[in-house]
Amino acid sequence: MRTGDSVSVLVVDDEPDVAEMYADYLATDGGFEPAVAAGGEAAIERLDETVDVVLLDRRMPGLSGDEVLRHLRNVGYDCAVGMVTAVAPDADVVDLPFDLYLVKPVDYEELVAATRTLARVRSYEDAVREEFTLARKCALLRDHLPESELADSPAYDRLRERYESVAAETDAVVDEMDVVDVRRTLARI
Repeated sequence: MRTGDSVSVLVVDDEPDVAEMYADYLATDGGFEPAVAAGGEAAIERLDETVDVVLLDRRMPGLSGDEVLRHLRNVGYDCAVGMVTAVAPDADVVDLPFDLYLVKPVDYEELVAATRTLARVRSYEDAVREEFTLARKCALLRDHLPESELADSPAYDRLRERYESVAAETDAVVDEMDVVDVRRTLARI
């Protein structure tokens, strides 16, 4: 997620009135930058690496939400995805790589809360990836350089400071999440 920016949300539904209503909910709340895609094909055209969260209907003519979801994961988009659908969950959801599932009708509070949760999940995933990378670099240098060289290295000091900063950020995000959010996020990582 782009630090300091609003959360980019793509609302995908084949019913334009529903998609626009959800986008209006998010625009009203602030902190979200909603866009609308009317159907699966439009979603595929609109999806790119700038999208942080996708709110996706499952049952749509043409490309279904399930097909859109599989496409975005297959091409490597790592945005958080919430299914917002009238389709009650069944065992068929086991293999779908979504982060959150809402059954319509969905009201303002529920949609905004779910989108906030998805944004936190996305933020946590990004922070964990960076924390892991920085930790591995620190370990690599500790394993291959003498302590005296590390002690005199401004580059290593900057790396450790960045690691500590990101670790604190990750902890802060976890403090904002509930247990279900943390488990859901860890399952994706």
